[in-house]
Amino acid sequence: MSRTKAMVRPGLLARLKRNSGIDSDDAFAAAIGTSRSTLVRVRDKGEEPSMAFAIGIAKAFGLGLGEIVTWADMEEERISA
Repeated sequence: MSRTKAMVRPGLLARLKRNSGIDSDDAFAAAIGTSRSTLVRVRDKGEEPSMAFAIGIAKAFGLGLGEIVTWADMEEERISA
């Protein structure tokens, strides 16, 4: 069985940060309305972004949600009894 996982498009956060001239994770997180720790979890650890996270990026940079989020089918581990 597979599950669909949403994720921020690869490299998008780094490009937005670089192109906006924002030089710290704290300032970038504030610009998109999230915490630095959430930014790091989504960007560096591949955590699934919340809708609020994606909307924060969309509002801050004038992007559509489809430009921010993509998805992949993930294989769920089967647990056998």
